[in-house]
Amino acid sequence: MSFNRYDKIADIIEQDFKQVLLLEHLGITFIVNEKTVEEICKENNINPDLYLHFAMLFANKTTSSVPDFNSDDIKCIVKYLQNCHNYYLNERANKIIKYVKQISEETHCTGIRLLDDFVKKYIDEIKKHFAYENEIVFPYMISLANNGNNLANYSVIEYKHHHDNIDDKLADIKGLLIKYLPFDDNNNLRRKLLNCLFDLEHDLKIHTLIEDTVLIPLVEKFEGKPSKYLSKNIKTSHTDTNTDKTLSEREIDVLKLLLAGNPNKEVADKLNISTHTVISHRKNISSKTSIKSLAGLTIYAIQNGIIEVTDFTN
Repeated sequence: MSFNRYDKIADIIEQDFKQVLLLEHLGITFIVNEKTVEEICKENNINPDLYLHFAMLFANKTTSSVPDFNSDDIKCIVKYLQNCHNYYLNERANKIIKYVKQISEETHCTGIRLLDDFVKKYIDEIKKHFAYENEIVFPYMISLANNGNNLANYSVIEYKHHHDNIDDKLADIKGLLIKYLPFDDNNNLRRKLLNCLFDLEHDLKIHTLIEDTVLIPLVEKFEGKPSKYLSKNIKTSHTDTNTDKTLSEREIDVLKLLLAGNPNKEVADKLNISTHTVISHRKNISSKTSIKSLAGLTIYAIQNGIIEVTDFTN
């Protein structure tokens, strides 16, 4: 699947309905008649190359190179990302919280009650992440685009370090629902919740790709700092050769101590092993369970009898 500026947007939507969100995030009126990408972009003062690049990302297609965008494109990208924030928080986050709360109220499963708290904290992290972008990063980028030089005591390199990966905890929530958390589901809430989570994951993935491969390198160009970010952060596919998903006794020992609040060094001292070995065990635990966060691993450990609820609450 590939698109060009002479394609009708209505035809693109029929091939991939998720493209409707692209229109919404770019502030384009949904009724597109028989107009082409080029015509719609001209009406909305959007670079057709930018639109097509985003459309390919929405279709889960990568392009061989990123077009040479300019200062007007920075403003368009920022507007797109701000609209994304509103969509995530006002629609997706609210639905996710609603479904988790409903599941929690209908079941007595301890894991679900912990999941409820996990999800609320995750949404709070997203809100803080977006607030930082909206209040600090985006105004700086717009100012840079308008003035052509850096008038603020700031650099996009600070954004790189603050640019938290918010995908891992979302993956943990999905994994717990798919693999580990049993509950009565008379209203098909698991499917409804997972549908919201997968949709959010898809859009967040595009959000991150746009920031990492388009916006940050473009802003660095205006700062006069050629970007090396993309080459350093391209993720390659990795095949997990460890087919045994059962935690070893040592891994269980490490997990218990971690969940009790011990940092890596204290775990190492208590088990008489090196800190490097503790880190290796942590990686193995995450690989075997497909869960990376301690909050997610807590729920996993309770569900699998590794720790008791009293161990966690006392």
